[in-house]
Order: sequence, then structure tokens, then C-alpha cells
Amino acid sequence: MNMKTHPINLFRRAGFAAVLFAAVFVIPAVRAQPTEQTVQSRFLFIFDTSSDMKARVAATQKALNMMLATSLSGQLHAGDSMGVWTFNQNLNTRGHPLQSWNPDDAAMIASNLTKFASNQHYAKSTRFEALQPLLNQVVQDSERLTVLIFCDGDGKINGTPFDDAINQMFQEKKSAQKKAREPLVILLRSQLGQYVGCTVSLPPLPVNIPQFPPLPVPPPPPAPKPEEIPPTTPVIVSPPLIIIGTNVGNSLPPVPSPASASIQTNRYVPPVVPAPAVPVTNTNTPVPPTNPAVTRIIGIAPTNTPATAQNSDTASKGFLLIGAGLFGAAIALGIVVWLSSRRKVPSLITRSMNDRK
Repeated sequence: MNMKTHPINLFRRAGFAAVLFAAVFVIPAVRAQPTEQTVQSRFLFIFDTSSDMKARVAATQKALNMMLATSLSGQLHAGDSMGVWTFNQNLNTRGHPLQSWNPDDAAMIASNLTKFASNQHYAKSTRFEALQPLLNQVVQDSERLTVLIFCDGDGKINGTPFDDAINQMFQEKKSAQKKAREPLVILLRSQLGQYVGCTVSLPPLPVNIPQFPPLPVPPPPPAPKPEEIPPTTPVIVSPPLIIIGTNVGNSLPPVPSPASASIQTNRYVPPVVPAPAVPVTNTNTPVPPTNPAVTRIIGIAPTNTPATAQNSDTASKGFLLIGAGLFGAAIALGIVVWLSSRRKVPSLITRSMNDRK
């Protein structure tokens, strides 16, 4: 390799002038993660084959050799894919086979690319509209993509977030680059289907190749769902039981049904109380037999006491009725006994005289 074209000597000659002539437009990096992820990187070299680029083939080869000699400032890794397109009024994507980068074959790959650039037919004018639709599609399908466009600065680029800045650079620098027979080199970078950076470099100054922004942090895994606790069956607390005498019930009043709304369920029925025995004054007169019905009514004395005030009123009425009945029966019995006592029993002498007659 010629010492004049050695990358280190070129870099020393350029010095700090690269900062003044290279325009760098970088999208702010998205939220980064601490550890770099391993993703597939692709590199696409696009050569403008318009008529104005024919005089710049040698300068294009120099810039290409310098980039490949340093593996694009250490960003071209073994196994990364490399594609080659050409365009002017039309786009050609099949002129050069797709290959993988191997640092051990760097000289051969660079030689093949420079020969490919010199063997093109340079004609017509630059038309970015022929390039942009398919380029945007490749950007969307790539995890990481680096695009290097060697062009003359004519026409306008469209379809990127950096169109205005790139076109302004074309207007300002294309005349000087044409006079120096040097190309303009546009570097576009995309990540996860989105443009993330752009530079416009002016050879013979080194091509500015910035680093990719860090990959976005992957979303956190979804939080585990809490275990669903089955609903518990509500416990129904029954009202406490209250026992009074022989009646059992709860503390709530009974709900009467429509058919028995008028029936008293807690009515006290007094027991049958026998009437006191009436003394017989005449021991000689036989006492008529006691009426069984009367005996069944008056033969039992009351033994139970009403439990509530309502039962007491009912019991009082019952006692009054029973007392009145007993009193009437006693009077009737007294009358019967009194009438029986007034009957005259004949003596034995009278009875014997009557028998003689």
C-alpha cells in the first residue's frame, strides 16, 4: 500500500479540519440498557453512477480503501453482511453478490469493491427517488443497518428524518467537491427499523462513522397475577332462642301468613277447675249421683300461671266464666238438695197401718 494513502498519514494530514467539514446529525439516543445486546448488523454500499461521478472514481476508491482498512473505525465485525447497490435514474441491486465481512480478507474485499466501482457505466443524472422506496423497506427489516452513499450531491434526498440538513449540505458543498473531483459520502444508520443517525462527510477527509446509540431497554416482564381467593360463603347468624314456659321461639315476632293472620298463636287456654264439694246436711237422705259432666268440668284445680300480661287478661276472663258456671251449678245443686230434704218420710207405725188397710 502506498504510504501516502496509508490511513494513519491521511488522518494526520486531515487533522482537526475534519471537524469543520463533516456535518453530523444524530438523533438523541433512546433509553439505554447497561449491557449491550448482540444484534445482526448489515452494511449497504451504494454508488452513484451518474455522469458527474465518472471523474470521481479514483477519489471514491481511496475513501473506500481507507474505511475498509480500519473496518469502518472498528464497527465492521466478522460475520456482518455487506451489500452493494448502484443508482442514477434507476436502481440496480444485483450488480454485486452479498458477502460477509472477514477481517482476514479485508484487502481482497476492498479490491473487489474498488474494481466494481471502476467498472460501472457512468451516465445520466442523480435521482434519489429511484433509491429511497426500497432503501426505506430495508431499513424497516433490519435490526441494525449502516448505509454509505457515494454521490455527487445533485438532486434532493427524501424519506429520512435528515432530509433538510442533507439537502442543505448538498447546496453548500457540491460545487467545491465537484471542483476537487471528490464525492460526498452520506452515512445513514438505522436501528430496530428506525433511522437513528446521519453524517455527511467530504473526502479526502476521513468519513465520520459515529457509534450506534444503545439499544432500548426491553420491557419488564409482566408482574405475576395475584392468586384469586374464592369468595367465602357468608355466615348467617340466627337470632337467639328465648324459652318461656313451654313455648319455644326466637326473639323476632312471628310473621303471620295471609290464611292465619287472624289466628292467635300464643293464646292461653286455662285448665278446667272442679267446683268445691257441697256438704250434705241430711245423712239419711240418699244423695243423688253427681253429674259426670259437672265432675269433668270442676274436678281439676289450676296449676299453671300465665307467662305474659296478655295471657293474664285472657286467663282472668276464663276464670270469671268458669266461676260463674260453678256458682250457678252450686245454686242448682243446693236447690235440689233443699227440695229433697223437705219430703216427709213416714214412720214405721204409719207404714204398718197403711199396709193393714
